[in-house]
Amino acid sequence: MKYPGQPKSPPSWYRDRGQSYIEKEFSKELDDLASAIESEHWFGDQEKHGRFRVDFILKDARLIVELDGHEYHSTKEQLEKDAIRQRYLSRAGYTVIRFTGREINRNPKSCVAEVREIYKERMQRAPAKYRVMYIDYPFLYRETAKALRFFKELHPNRLLKPVEIDEFIPHAIEWLHEKSFITAFVFHPPEDGHEIKHLDGSTKDYEKGEIRVNTVSEEWYTLELGNHMESFSHLFDEFILVADDPVYLKPLRAVLPEQLSDKQLGTLNFKYLSNGKLLRHGNEETSFIGYDLERVLWQRVWYAIGASMGLSLYEM
Repeated sequence: MKYPGQPKSPPSWYRDRGQSYIEKEFSKELDDLASAIESEHWFGDQEKHGRFRVDFILKDARLIVELDGHEYHSTKEQLEKDAIRQRYLSRAGYTVIRFTGREINRNPKSCVAEVREIYKERMQRAPAKYRVMYIDYPFLYRETAKALRFFKELHPNRLLKPVEIDEFIPHAIEWLHEKSFITAFVFHPPEDGHEIKHLDGSTKDYEKGEIRVNTVSEEWYTLELGNHMESFSHLFDEFILVADDPVYLKPLRAVLPEQLSDKQLGTLNFKYLSNGKLLRHGNEETSFIGYDLERVLWQRVWYAIGASMGLSLYEM
């Protein structure tokens, strides 16, 4: 299994054993934290039953609380399983806080207070929304080459040249009227790795926030982009896609709301699919026309490309 599963309710085969003694003692002290914390969530591959039950989860802060009773967490085998489980949950995007049964028995109120403090700290640092940008690198490369030829014909006396992706992204964000922290995933075939691999793990500050760039090398990069988008959809509130290909219709639709939302623009009221934005071709050639994804807010990718080269709106 390449990507970790999302938090889910208990599987059908599971029979609830009820809370353990230390879970009950912990729960008694939750107080104001009770509305934010949930119990009995599972992660993993449902088909293979390779699933992990977590004791408590605070989804909005990406926190998991595990209570390790001595009976179930004292053998070498169980310690190894705990280590595998923790790595899995970390890959799924969560931080795991662990308390021993002895800590809970001695002072459950203090344990809950520590969780509350960590929760508050994380929520204070967290952006109002978690945004992710998925970039199909060959698509952007091709469109940049086309746009560059077109803009050079328009402005033969201007010295125009393409910029690297980390320089392009702030302009893409500006054209989509976005802000705040953005996580960007750039998917590309292995043969393009030499061009952008150095950007992997880099961060870039811009006027309205911060960008963290991740590069993903895969032979079937379009399929991997879709798989990644669906697998990690639980970590993000809004999805930006820089691409235009029918292969993205299913995964993008899967992560967006089922129902259309209303938007007022001046005197005009229209319906749109919220929580998503596109940098794509124009309506005359896009793959998204004819599907409800045409109701996703969008801009033509050439505008962001031109802006990254230094052109103003009136020059494009």
